[in-house]
Amino acid sequence: MRDARLLLGKDLRLLARSPALVLVLVVYPILVAVIVAVALQAEDRRPDVALVNLDGSGRTVEVGGERLSVDDYVHRLADEVRVRDLDPAAARDALDAGRVSAVLTIPDGFIADLRSGVRQPTISLTTRARSPIEGEAIQRRLEAAVFRVNQRLAGEYVDQVLRLVDLVIDGGRITVFGLSGEALGLVRSRELVKRLQEDAAAAGQADLARELDPLLTFIDLTAANLGLARPAANAIRSPIELAIDEGAPGRQPLSAFGFAGALLVSLGLAGVLLSAAGLSAEREDNALVRLRRGLVSPGALIAEKVVFTAIACAVIGAILLAGVAAFTSLAVGRWGYWAPALALAGLAFGAFGVLVGAIARETRTALLAALMIALPLLALALLPEGSLAAAVAAVVPFGPAFDLFQALLVEPDLSAGVARSFGHLALLAAAFAGAAGLAVARRPAA
Repeated sequence: MRDARLLLGKDLRLLARSPALVLVLVVYPILVAVIVAVALQAEDRRPDVALVNLDGSGRTVEVGGERLSVDDYVHRLADEVRVRDLDPAAARDALDAGRVSAVLTIPDGFIADLRSGVRQPTISLTTRARSPIEGEAIQRRLEAAVFRVNQRLAGEYVDQVLRLVDLVIDGGRITVFGLSGEALGLVRSRELVKRLQEDAAAAGQADLARELDPLLTFIDLTAANLGLARPAANAIRSPIELAIDEGAPGRQPLSAFGFAGALLVSLGLAGVLLSAAGLSAEREDNALVRLRRGLVSPGALIAEKVVFTAIACAVIGAILLAGVAAFTSLAVGRWGYWAPALALAGLAFGAFGVLVGAIARETRTALLAALMIALPLLALALLPEGSLAAAVAAVVPFGPAFDLFQALLVEPDLSAGVARSFGHLALLAAAFAGAAGLAVARRPAA
């Protein structure tokens, strides 16, 4: 054990005497974290879209008690894209030059079609043929935005129809879909018919009074049927209601996914490369030859390299977490969990890298092998659960480490999930460290 502590002190001193290596270990993971976070959250960026408004009428349409113009509708779409007002020629030039990602055209008569309540207005979207992936992303964004606008308009139009139903029943001043007038209403109509029946009966015209009975029946049935319009309209407006349970404040799933992925890639690469290079360097320095003389046992050497890597990963992870907590709105917190999480992930990454270094004969070979093996496994860990890729990632440290990082950033209730991830990482660290010890014992020399 004392020899392992001496080896650990030696590695730490070598690291302290190599500022360039320290800079790479700190700056490189941060750079990778930024790149991965940006890539995973690329769809959050609002693309630039040129708006061509051909409806110069300046007209408005009344919906839900407010008058809306073309600008109001465009403003509702601006949550998804950055809108730039351009004329048709300038919009085409901007699209060809790549200054905008798409052109959105509001046709002439757009508001008039909306006011009619009969004709369905159509807006057109033109994307760059040379950027089909981005074009599809913009199309999805605008489809979602138009759907939300349609949902709101549908609700407001249904409200207008219901107000019209109320006016048909109760009567009063009516203004709907641009039309206005005075409605008599079924209630007042019934009162008038009853009065006419009474007057006819008083005048000795009983037959005339009875002839008005079907009209009263029609009024009563119509009023009863229109009374069913409200629940029917509500069902049409929103056939299925979705109740969304908001997460804890600051726990943003997409941002958390991006940062958890960035943390995994940065620590995974740094840990695997550092441990693989560290062990293979000992082979090149003939330290493994001296193992046969009993100076340092293979198990002690493996343990020292794994612990050294865990320390480095914990420091790098703490720096990244502190930066996120200080400069973003993402809630980090749970520092009592993060310390063992980073330590266990570092141990698992170190054990995996040490196994690669034990199998490889040279430092350059170990670094190349560690990089080529780690990169695809890191990518597999970011794929959805339940797939074959996720099953493969679960038998290496990257899958459980990513699940643990994401749980600490997102899950409101950690309970047994974190303990299971801790145990999973500890088991993998022990398994890979044991395999590395066997490899070193069998091949002690270069």
